[in-house]
Amino acid sequence: MNAACPYALYLGRLAPNSQRSIASQLNSIADMMGWTDEERTDKYHHIDFQQATYIKTKLITQGWSARSINRAMIAIRSIVKIAVLSGLVPEMQSIQLRAISKVNHGKHDGKPLSTEQVNKLLIKLQRDTSILGIRNHALISTLLGTGLRRSELVALLVEDFIEGTALIVRKGKGNKSRTVHLPAWTQLALNQWLALRGDSNGHLFVRVAKGGNIKPNTALSSCSIYSLTKKSLASIGVEGVSPHDLRRTFITRLLEQNVDINTVRQMAGHEDISTTIMYDKRNEKVMQENEKLISQFDK
Repeated sequence: MNAACPYALYLGRLAPNSQRSIASQLNSIADMMGWTDEERTDKYHHIDFQQATYIKTKLITQGWSARSINRAMIAIRSIVKIAVLSGLVPEMQSIQLRAISKVNHGKHDGKPLSTEQVNKLLIKLQRDTSILGIRNHALISTLLGTGLRRSELVALLVEDFIEGTALIVRKGKGNKSRTVHLPAWTQLALNQWLALRGDSNGHLFVRVAKGGNIKPNTALSSCSIYSLTKKSLASIGVEGVSPHDLRRTFITRLLEQNVDINTVRQMAGHEDISTTIMYDKRNEKVMQENEKLISQFDK
């Protein structure tokens, strides 16, 4: 890849975690468009209005979240803008892309899983004793037990699992680091996975090929985590839930246990406490319970 190409110049401006997640999204789009590995980096800045509209429609059809689609379209527009400034494409191409509207997020702002759903999910994953199943169980247990973002999860290295009890998140949002302590059930799941993966240097969660062949040099992508989580939740009958709802589950459970909200903010890696408050679904739960009690009086 030419370091001076618009794709490389755009990624170079992003934080490491953002680089990985955006590159993963763009690679998914390139696969969808049938672009080869060799040509794709030079294809992005040639995307015009017709292609961008087609890409947006396909992503909606494939079930991408509004947030992910809008983020991908922003990346495409940014790459094309760099190409305009570099004199590689006409300015009109960039102007036309700006006319493509965002995808509305809708009213659904996510919801935490219930305790019953979490238990059902973990029991289902635990029953799969294949190498892939053990990795998936460790991965989902880590998301539920720590509330990590997908970008933070894929960036974890083996050396970040310290003393078998905690994880160091070296490049969180805003390039800030933090240490997250693991519940016993997450520790157990991770140790089972590491016993198979080995302690060689590299990413903590890596690809498992057919036949259970572990690929220690091939890290999972953010999109892979998204697909895996959606598939795991669908297997227990939970539809319409995003992987970020595992993070919501972690934060909501802490708040339900009356953990100080500022402590929760730090554990979640939020810079502003107002962001943590947005995850607080306790009032909704109380209202739902009261509605159930009221409905009993009608019988």
